[in-house]
Amino acid sequence: MREMTSRCVWRSCLFGAALALVAPQARAWGDDGHRAVGELAYRYLSLEARAALAEALTEPGYETLAEAATWPDTHARRFPEYDPMKPFHYVNVDARAPSYYRPRDCENGCVVTVLEQHLALLGSADPPLTLSERRRSVYWIAHLMGDLHQPLHVAHPDARGGSRTMLRFFEAKDLRNAHWIWDSGLIERRPPPSSKTRDAVATDQPAYRALTDELAAELTGQKVREYQRALSPEAIANECLALSKRYAYLTGADHVDAAYEKSRWPVVKQQLQRAGVRLAAVLERALGKRR
Repeated sequence: MREMTSRCVWRSCLFGAALALVAPQARAWGDDGHRAVGELAYRYLSLEARAALAEALTEPGYETLAEAATWPDTHARRFPEYDPMKPFHYVNVDARAPSYYRPRDCENGCVVTVLEQHLALLGSADPPLTLSERRRSVYWIAHLMGDLHQPLHVAHPDARGGSRTMLRFFEAKDLRNAHWIWDSGLIERRPPPSSKTRDAVATDQPAYRALTDELAAELTGQKVREYQRALSPEAIANECLALSKRYAYLTGADHVDAAYEKSRWPVVKQQLQRAGVRLAAVLERALGKRR
């Protein structure tokens, strides 16, 4: 009965029968950031998990985990039936709070609870998901794991993930919002790879793969094991809340320049790495339960 109830909740949320909330148009990490998370995760999957993904990811244009991670933004947002999923890309934790608290911050569902539901459903064999349902769960898990690691998808003093906070960005003539800066701006303006990783990054490939090469080259087995010790969405939300408070609470008086980029890019890079190896771990676990 519990599994059937969860499955019904999942179906209603996914196909638009549950909520009709208004949400800001937040797109964590931008498409290339999400692709890098998916690509990095794929590199850490077992052959068995890769085979299970290949069976599920058959929709044209989304056959790889890198592209699957963009589906909720590049595909679902174009169709009104997915509008009820918009509030589930983030959680608005009270910016002054010491930690995430579900009754206060996630009363009607949020990225934390929806990611938990999809992970439980993908790993459940009773009742079994259809191939289409498995595909959609992979899409959402891959995407929401990335969202949850973007600090401004967890908290900002403007209570809208920084989307209402406009400020100067390098020499751009127009102001940019803080959310866009952390989603895409810092990735687009990132410094070149360090001398230690430059040789591992091929230049004649899509930008997200070059970014993934850089992320992978700086990961050690010890770092991977450390990052994969925290896999629960709630723990990740609290981790990200602390980072947001320390590094991402931009104000309208700030100017994001080269100095800001230099100090924050290591944080962005670490969050992409964490998202990738954690995505690999949760997919390995969920898909393994089905084998």
